[in-house]
Amino acid sequence: MLTEDVDVSWKLQTRHWDVRFEPNALCWILMPETFRGLWKQRLRWATGGMQVLARNWQPLHAWKVRRMWPVFTEYIVSALWGYAMMGVILLWLFGTVLGLPVPIQVPTLLPKWTGVVIGTTCLLQVAVGMTLDSRVEKGLFRNYFWMIWYPLAFWLINVFTTVVSVPRALFRSTGKRARWKSPDRGLLPDR
Repeated sequence: MLTEDVDVSWKLQTRHWDVRFEPNALCWILMPETFRGLWKQRLRWATGGMQVLARNWQPLHAWKVRRMWPVFTEYIVSALWGYAMMGVILLWLFGTVLGLPVPIQVPTLLPKWTGVVIGTTCLLQVAVGMTLDSRVEKGLFRNYFWMIWYPLAFWLINVFTTVVSVPRALFRSTGKRARWKSPDRGLLPDR
């Protein structure tokens, strides 16, 4: 599996072990500093998650693994959301270039009042997160108003990686070992 941690935790949970969230855990992670590195990372995560799902969905019909049903449902809904959003983007693009009948036309991708609600919610969530993180990291609020773009960028990357990863995972040759090369991890050489 491309995401061995997801595979291991899935197997543990289907065998009634607990994998729990620890809110006080601190960890250090190096993030990709280039868009290419971020794309490779997210594509690997999306492909690996779908591989785990494709390999481990069969025992989910049993009542004894019902606690995995929400995880399974969330993953399927997320993948369907990615394809639905790609459909909306394509309908808008085709409608702009070729013109489409009114019932299936998407006049704009810009949100109206709902965008203000989503943007405000995002800023509130980011403010809470930055406040919590301010005890261990200083100067977070200097970038606060740039954070409004984070959901848009994150959602778009997720849409495209989902659309690419699902066929890669589902039509992958079985029996082949998964291999991946770590992309840039935040350590760009000095220039």
